[in-house]
Amino acid sequence: EFERLGGTRTLRVDVRLIAATNRDLPAMVQTGHFREDLYYRLNVVSIEMPPLRERKDDIVPLANTFIRKFAGELKKKIDGLESDAQKLLMRYNWPGNIRELENTIERAILLAEGRSIVSGDLRLGEVPTAGGGREHAAVVKIPPTGIPLEDIERHALVEALKMSNWVQKDAAELLAISPRVMNYKIKTLGIEFPRGRRAAPLQPPTEPVAQAS
Repeated sequence: EFERLGGTRTLRVDVRLIAATNRDLPAMVQTGHFREDLYYRLNVVSIEMPPLRERKDDIVPLANTFIRKFAGELKKKIDGLESDAQKLLMRYNWPGNIRELENTIERAILLAEGRSIVSGDLRLGEVPTAGGGREHAAVVKIPPTGIPLEDIERHALVEALKMSNWVQKDAAELLAISPRVMNYKIKTLGIEFPRGRRAAPLQPPTEPVAQAS
């Protein structure tokens, strides 16, 4: 039951609300960054979902699910993952969790030349791996005074665009996000293109925009 803001009539609905976050909400309540009343309204049944890197057994089945999804959407005949691709998926640390895995598989299907995905199609060779450290990965230095996450995202997007000669699709590939998410972030973060270069029209992403965890 609820009442509209400013309303006088109680409305009844039959719904279930599922909320998800990668933030420490109890700590945010204590610091005043999240409303206490909203927290207790939402926190009826709490399920803690470990990050993908701690659920290795789920990686390949999830990847196969995304293969079936995107192979159909993109009208490509992809049978599955070669063993080298499976091993690379298992080694990778997945800082972007399931959304990053989904974007990786979508990109791999677009790049695949055969009937199956090989490790080279995944483009995970120069990014963080579990236990393997980072190769050629940018290091973000956070000053003691802190820095807004939007500033970090804006810097990463601009650097990727510069490296890609301001071609959005190529920049999205460098950042392991879909072109639609890239386009959305360019618009919402107010990134300006050089003269003679134009951003694509704004199209809100069909999937939730990934946040850093």
